[in-house]
Amino acid sequence: MVQKLDKLQSLFFYLIILFLPTQLGKHFWPNFSYIQGIRVDYLSPTLYLTDVLIASLFTIYFFSILNKRFSISNFHSPAGGPIFNEIKKIKHLNFKNYFQISNYKFKISFAILLLVTIYFSRNSPAGIYGCIKLIEFIFFGIYTAYKIKSLKELKLISLILSFGVIFESALAIYQYLVQGSSNLFYFLGERTFVSATPGIANASLNGELILRPYATFSHPNVLAGYLTIAMAIVISNLNPPTGGQSSKLDKIIMYATLIFGSIALFLTMSRVAIILWFGVLIIYFFSYLQNFKFKISNLKFQIGTLVVLVFICSIGIILLSPIHYRFTNLSFSDESFILRKDLIDVSFQIIKNNFLFGVGLNNFLYQLPYFQKYIYALFYLQPVHNIYLLIFAQTGIIGFGFFLWFMIKTIKNFKLQISNFKFQVMIIVLFLGFFDHYFLTIQQGQLLLSFILGLVWIKMVK
Repeated sequence: MVQKLDKLQSLFFYLIILFLPTQLGKHFWPNFSYIQGIRVDYLSPTLYLTDVLIASLFTIYFFSILNKRFSISNFHSPAGGPIFNEIKKIKHLNFKNYFQISNYKFKISFAILLLVTIYFSRNSPAGIYGCIKLIEFIFFGIYTAYKIKSLKELKLISLILSFGVIFESALAIYQYLVQGSSNLFYFLGERTFVSATPGIANASLNGELILRPYATFSHPNVLAGYLTIAMAIVISNLNPPTGGQSSKLDKIIMYATLIFGSIALFLTMSRVAIILWFGVLIIYFFSYLQNFKFKISNLKFQIGTLVVLVFICSIGIILLSPIHYRFTNLSFSDESFILRKDLIDVSFQIIKNNFLFGVGLNNFLYQLPYFQKYIYALFYLQPVHNIYLLIFAQTGIIGFGFFLWFMIKTIKNFKLQISNFKFQVMIIVLFLGFFDHYFLTIQQGQLLLSFILGLVWIKMVK
């Protein structure tokens, strides 16, 4: 029974990772999801497919723990025997193992902070919904840290991410070529749109508006973040010191992932993500030059060659296509820049007026209408494009202090080596967080963040 439950846990865990890019869900529109009569997607309680999978995983995990405890309570074994060892493992399935929280004072303080932010928030139902989502993703992050214990499991994660990257990249490339959606994958999250659809993300390239592909994501920037992080994990598992030897089929899949993923990433024209991906490629190129022996059959030679080709092709895509205008024609008068600056100004005003406890989880958007006098043209409601300011504005200095404490503990948990994939993905997440909000506001981004935080806390069993 225990083994069956463990297999079911693994199945649902890997399904969550596979379906992470999807946004199939049922939206609900209670009163708190409206601001001045306008529906706001960020505030709409939504039951996603990934929510159902996480709930299923939690249920199976809960019954698995109960089953193990019940079995142990009815079975006695000499100290030091295999059953005794199993007891020790189960007793230590708690926060202390993975997040080094040694007492309940911190947990109680954190719970009190959440209750206080809900109490003082302008819209308590939205705050309660935000807390429920936070608890959901905390569970998934902790489970990820608990689940992955071996290089074999890490390689399986990389392969699953590879399938996701290849599918999303192929769809993104198609959308870019036809300048519209394929209309084939609605139930995976692809929306129906063309370049002329109101509110769609277009890029101005030499005076011409070009559709930026979405694939099944809610925005091209979210797609770009997913591709960058997933490819950073995949390329790390092509490195023998990190992931051991791979089969030929695995290598082909991962090579295809890097090639298609890089092409799709550049078509999203997400500048920050592209720059970060260049950084990852440069790191791996120089790491393969160390202790390198020139042999065609050498895996390092193959990977190094692939990295160089991807790098050269990427540069070619930017320089020889209109995409380079996205990087060369930057102006502080751009509409997107002005909007982001305005939202930053508003966030500082909110922080100033709600310094201690913030405005409450999920309540940033409710404050925007009250601060419109500080901005020029806020023609639609958006969170500030900076996760650090968003956390500070919603939870105050106390909540922001909790966040900084956790991030410091997380960074101390792994080696600060530039070749360490944990270091790379954390840098990508932290840097992207300065320029966008989706890690805190969109299901796919929230799920990706909790997965990455769990991933950097894993402890490999040798």
